[in-house]
Amino acid sequence: MPLILMVVEAIGLVIGSLTATVLLCWFLWCAFRLVRHPEWGASVILILLLLAFAGELPKSQFLNMTLMFAVLAAVPLWFAGRAWRKESVQQLVNSAEQGVAPSPREAIASTETVLSPRLYPAITACICEERPPTRDEIHVVASRLWREGFAQRFGSQTMPASFAARRVLVRAATAALSGPGAERTPIRRFQ
Repeated sequence: MPLILMVVEAIGLVIGSLTATVLLCWFLWCAFRLVRHPEWGASVILILLLLAFAGELPKSQFLNMTLMFAVLAAVPLWFAGRAWRKESVQQLVNSAEQGVAPSPREAIASTETVLSPRLYPAITACICEERPPTRDEIHVVASRLWREGFAQRFGSQTMPASFAARRVLVRAATAALSGPGAERTPIRRFQ
C-alpha cells in the first residue's frame, strides 16, 4: 500500500507541475503580449530559476519540478514570442503601407506601445531624426490626411482634392513633419 501511495504522489507531482508550468507560461505570454513582447516571458522564467539557485525561493519538490519544466518550456516560448512579434510588426507595417486602418483593437494596442511610430513612419522619422521633411514625405502625409479625414468633409474619396484643399493639406503635412523644434517661417502675403 505505501508503494501505491508513493506512485500516486509522484504522478500527482508530475501532472501538477506540468499544469503549473502551462499556466505560468500562458500567464507570462498573455501579460507580455500586452506590451507586444511575449518573448520576455522566457526571461522571467530564467530569473525565477536564478532565484531558486540563490535560495531565495522556498524549498519545495513541486516548485523545483515546476521550474525544471518551465525552463524547458522557456525555449519554445522565446522562439514563439519572437515569431509572433515579427508577424505583428509585419502586419502593422503592411496595413500602414496599404493605407488600411488597423482594426480598433489593433489601433488601441498600437497607440499604447512602442510600435505606434510604425503607423506613421514619415512623421516619426522626421521628428525623431530632427531633420527637415523631403518633398515626397510631405506628399505622402498630405495624401494620408486627405484619405483618412478630409475627403469625407471636403469632397469624396473618388474625386481629387481641390487646389485650396491640397494647399491646406500640404501645410498641415509640413507642420506635422516639422515637429515641435522646427522654426516657423513667416507666411508672405502679397498685396
